[in-house]
Amino acid sequence: MDYASSGVDIEKEGAAIARLVDSLRDSERVSGEFGAPVDLPGGFGGVVEFGNSCLALATDGVGSKIQIANEIGQLGGIGIDCVAMNVNDLICLGAEPLAFVDYIAVPEVDLEVHATLGSSLSEGCSRARVTLAGGETATLPGIVKELDVSGTAMGWFPKDHGITGQRLEEGDCLIGLPSSGLHSNGFSLVRAVIERTDCSLDSECPFDPTHESRSIERFQEICPNITLGEVLLNPTRIYVRPIIDLIFSSREEGGICPSNSIKGIAHITGGGLSNLLRLHDSLGWHIGSPLSAQPEFQWIAESGGISDLEMHRTFNMGMGMIIAVSAEFGDSICDWLNTRIHGSKIVGEVTSNGRVVTHLNPEIVFKKY
Repeated sequence: MDYASSGVDIEKEGAAIARLVDSLRDSERVSGEFGAPVDLPGGFGGVVEFGNSCLALATDGVGSKIQIANEIGQLGGIGIDCVAMNVNDLICLGAEPLAFVDYIAVPEVDLEVHATLGSSLSEGCSRARVTLAGGETATLPGIVKELDVSGTAMGWFPKDHGITGQRLEEGDCLIGLPSSGLHSNGFSLVRAVIERTDCSLDSECPFDPTHESRSIERFQEICPNITLGEVLLNPTRIYVRPIIDLIFSSREEGGICPSNSIKGIAHITGGGLSNLLRLHDSLGWHIGSPLSAQPEFQWIAESGGISDLEMHRTFNMGMGMIIAVSAEFGDSICDWLNTRIHGSKIVGEVTSNGRVVTHLNPEIVFKKY
C-alpha cells in the first residue's frame, strides 16, 4: 500500500499548489508599507511587514484524522491538533505565535460536539501560549457531510530576524525532537490500513503502545486499557515553548547560544523528511542516527505492507521537528532541549552532496519535496 492508492497523491498535490500560486496576483502593498509581502524561504508560513516587526501567518486543518475521531466519538484532542499544525509551522520561521482563530464546519449543530471542541481548542492555545481570538462556525447541510476543523495562527518576529535556512553550512548538526505519534498526517493511508485488518478502533490496542518519548492522552475512557483509536488520535505535540524559549534566549547576552547559531527549523509533516529540502536550494541533509519511531508506525507498515521509503515520505516516523544549528553549539543546545522534550538528540548533519535527503537506511532518499 502507499499514500497515493489511499487517495492522496503528494506529488500531484504539490503540482496543484504550484498552479494555484502561479495564478495569484501580486500584492497591492509595496515594500515599506504595513502588510507588504516578505519573501522568506521555506514556505512554512506567509510573512508581511509590520513596521519594525514582521507578522507571520499559517493556516491548516486536522485533515482526515478527524474521521477516526468522529467514528469513535473521541474529539478531545482534535482542537489541540488544529492549533498544533499551525503554530508548529510558525515557529519554523522564528516567529512567536500570538493568536489563533478557528473555523468549524458541521452538517448540523451538536451542542456537545461544540463544547468538546471549544475545550480542546482552548487547551491547544494554552499549550502554545496563544490567544484564542475568535473564529467561525458554519452549518452547511448538503455541502459538509461530517465535522471539519481548521484554523489560522498569527505570530511575529523582529524585522531581519526570521529563520530562513539560508545561512546553513556543511557540517551544521541536526537535532531531532520526538513526535507524540502520528500527529495529523497520513490518515488517509492509516484508514486504508485499518480497513485491511480486523482491528476495532475502540478495542484494546493490538500492540504495546508504550514509548519513552510520549504518553497517550485519554480524554474519555471507553476501555480499561488504551485502545487503538486512542493511540492513533494522540494529539500532535506542540513545540512552541521549547523552541521559542530557545530563540529568545539566543537573543540575550549569556543565552543558551548565539542567535546566528540557529539556522533552520523544519516541521516534519506531510512529505516526511522531504520537508528539509524546503530550507536550502543546494545543500543536503543526512539522517545518520534517527530517533526511534513509536510502535504504531511499525504496526501500520506491517499491516499495510508499506515500504520504508513510503513510510518516511508519508509520516514523521517519530520525529516531529528538526532544528539545524551550528556544530559548535549542537551538544549544548541538544542537552537543553532534552530537558524540555525527553528523547531529543542529534540525528544528522547538513551535507554538500547536492540537494538531497539521505538516511541511515539507504532505501530512504528524497531529492524533491
